[in-house]
Formats: sequence, structure tokens, C-alpha cells
Amino acid sequence: MFRVACWNPQPMDAAMATPTYSGGMRSPAPVSRRTLLGAAALGALGLAATGYGWPRSTMLPQGVTPAQVTPTPLRSLVSRWDINPWARGSYSALPVGTDSSVRQVLASALMGGRIVLAGEYCDPGHPSTTTGAYSSGVRAARRLLRNSPRSVVVIGAGMAGAAAARTLADAGVSVTVLEASGRVGGRILTNESWGRPVEMGAAWIHDWQPNPITTLARNADLPLRVTNYDDSVVRDTVTGRVSSAGAQADDRLAAAIDSIGDAEPSRLTSVATWLRRRDLARGRFDQWATATELTQEYGLDPARLGQQAQTEGSSNDSGDVLVGGGYSQLVSGLLSRITVSRRSPVTAVNADARGVDLRVNDGRVLRADAVVVAVPLALLQARLPAISPWPRAVAGAVAGLTTGNLEKVVLQYERRWWGSHQVLGMVGGGVAGAPAGSVAALRWTEMFDLTDLLGVPSLVAFSGGAAARARPRTNAGCVAEVVAVLNAAYRG
Repeated sequence: MFRVACWNPQPMDAAMATPTYSGGMRSPAPVSRRTLLGAAALGALGLAATGYGWPRSTMLPQGVTPAQVTPTPLRSLVSRWDINPWARGSYSALPVGTDSSVRQVLASALMGGRIVLAGEYCDPGHPSTTTGAYSSGVRAARRLLRNSPRSVVVIGAGMAGAAAARTLADAGVSVTVLEASGRVGGRILTNESWGRPVEMGAAWIHDWQPNPITTLARNADLPLRVTNYDDSVVRDTVTGRVSSAGAQADDRLAAAIDSIGDAEPSRLTSVATWLRRRDLARGRFDQWATATELTQEYGLDPARLGQQAQTEGSSNDSGDVLVGGGYSQLVSGLLSRITVSRRSPVTAVNADARGVDLRVNDGRVLRADAVVVAVPLALLQARLPAISPWPRAVAGAVAGLTTGNLEKVVLQYERRWWGSHQVLGMVGGGVAGAPAGSVAALRWTEMFDLTDLLGVPSLVAFSGGAAARARPRTNAGCVAEVVAVLNAAYRG
């Protein structure tokens, strides 16, 4: 999510990914397991960042080394989900102190006999995924269909809202969808500014077969690419070489995570505490492994992440696939022939014995037999919309969860210079020379090769949790950090 001086950005609610173009060029657009330029390079890229309301700046973040040994990227895209007013983060996470049963409380909630919730945060089987969002939408719609409503309003046009709307419409119900932003898709965001679809939000289908999202993708003729997490290499930004110590730390942590389920995890124990008890969080290699396997998986740092998060949901062990061709097509397809009112934030939803009143921020008041509230968790916590009645159990369950943060930088190159591995680990990512274990050293610690998916040499770098929230305020700064990581990791 970035830009250059010559590009006129869309409003934030229309596109949460803003392209950065190389000088003068006209550019065409959980994780499951569960990169900074020197001054000369920055000038070559022409990255005069504007950010969302931030001043233009070509200043390098502190600690960046100027040496550049890797090619200059042609184009860049950067995500900024944490400042998107209609998302306020990436996906839900289970913090320490909250029992995993809260998701079931939300999944089964029926307020005033007419209002239900839908979203990845209230799907116990596949939380924090598009599969969970879809499943919760279908379940919410079926719950309402038991009472044979004639009219239903769905609030939110993401995957959950679209699935609910489709289910209701196919049952003959009159459905209207109210979407706060100017587009459909929610946290599925396909950016087309490179002339090819690049996913800046959800990108994978986890546990892909059987999976209803896979069925939708196949019906839409979208290409799917299996992610082989074992096809990986770990490099050290200190030595500039391949790191066997990093790979070993990753293996140790993965084995430890697999054993959590045997320990009957307590809601009062954080993942950080659990790791310390096993002496798995001391050195910089362990810290890197933790950043990639846990923080970037859940969008939440181990000190905040509850141990029970490791045992949430179910898995069929079929692996994950990346979706090509435009993930957002799945949402727009579900909403085909359904009325969607964009830029229509709902402020209040009130149920009574005869129906539900909805107040839109433009002054409209709508009436329906029932309502599906399919907005992200962070909005629900902010009472956007305010729902009445709002039972104490539901309020407690909503308050008990939190929203994690996962951000990405996508880089396009002239050639695939990094080799053929699908996954690239970067021990000591972020700002060159940053203290080991600091948030600056834990950004952009894992990258994936998107070349086969996009048809052009490209990488996507990830950062999660506090490291992501403390990333540079400008898009140029984020790109520069990713490039600096690559320069340090490949200089040997």
C-alpha cells in the first residue's frame, strides 16, 4: 500500500493498497502456518511518498545502510489495514485471558430474535480466515431463515456479508446490502494498478480441499497455486548468507507449537510465557522464528496472544493455496443481482417485536424483518453500528477478542534474482543494525515468491503485530526497509 508524485491516489476506502511506480513509468495493479534503499537507490525509484494524508518525504529511516547489492524493484504496493477506518486491522485474534469459547457465543447469538452476527471472528471452526467468514455468513442466514423473513438487510459486503446475502436471496428473501466503504470485498482487496490482480488483503485459501472457497474459485475459473512451506530458505542479515541456525530455530518452534494441544492450554497463559518455560525465546534466531511462525500468523505478539489460540479451529491438513486472477471476484460473484448500497455506514440497529430499524449516517431509516451484521470485529467493538438489544454475554464475547495486524509489501522486479524457493526467511529483518529482538528487527522477516502467480518476478514481504504497527509512516519508508533487508540478506 504506496505511491509516487505523479499518481493520483483513490480515497482510502476505495483502495487500501496504493501503488508506487518507478520514475516516470506508467504502471498497469494468515498466512497459514498460520525490506531500506540508500539515497541513490531511493532517487532512482522516484519514491516521493505521500501516504494517507502524510507529507511527501524522501528521508531514509534511521539505521539504514546505503549499500545496495540487489536489483532495484520496478514497482511496489504496500498495505495499511491498521488505518483503514472500515477494518482497523487485519483479522481477529484470541488474546491471553479470553477463552476460545467466545467465538461460539457470537456464532449462536440472536438478538431481539431478529439480529445475527457474521464474520471470521465468530466462526469456531475456521477463525480469522475467509473460509470462516464465508461459513459464518451462511450459518447466520440459515438461522434467520428458520423464521421465514420476507426482507433482510445485510450490513457489510465482505465475504461474510456476501455469503449471507447469497444464501438469503437464493431462498427467495428480499435482500439489501449496506456497505460503509466504496467497494465490496472487505478485507479481500484486489489491486489492479499493475495491469494484473495483486492481493493486498486475504490471499490464501487455508485447508483448501474440500473447502467452499475453493469451490467458488474453481467455478470462477481462478488459478490456484499450492504453497509448499518446506520449499524455503532462511538467510541471515548479519552474515548475508544462508542460515542453518535460523532453519533449526524454525523447526524447534514448529515442533513445540505442535505439542501445545497436549498441554490443555489455559486461557490465562500467553504464548510468550509458554515459550519462556521451554527456553524457546532467548536468541535472535528464536525471536525470528517466533515472528514468522506466530506473530505473522496471528497478527498479535506472543505476549498478548493466548495459548488457546494455538488450538482453535479445525484442519483437514490439505494445505494452502494462493488465489490468482482476483480474489475479490468471489465476493462480487456472490453479490450478483443483489442490491448493494455503497458508502452507507449504518450507525444503529434496533429490533422490536415487529421488525428492525436501521439508521444510516446519511439520515435514512430502513425497516426490515431481520438483519445480518457482518462488519469486522473492531467496528463491532466500537459500536459501529450500535445494536439493540445488546446482551451482556454477547458484549463480553466481543470485548474479549482483539484484532491482529498483518501488513505486506509487494515488489516487482525485472528478473527473479533470488532463486526459486517459494518461501524466504530473513533473520534480523527490518532496519539494518537494529537491536536483536526489537520491533525494528522483526519486520519483513518472511517473504513469498509470487512470480508464478502474478506472471512477473515479484515478492511479498510480511510484518505483523507491534512490528507492523511501528513500521515507517510513509510507503517509501516501508519499501526501503524491505529492500534493505534483501540487501543485507544477499550480500554474502
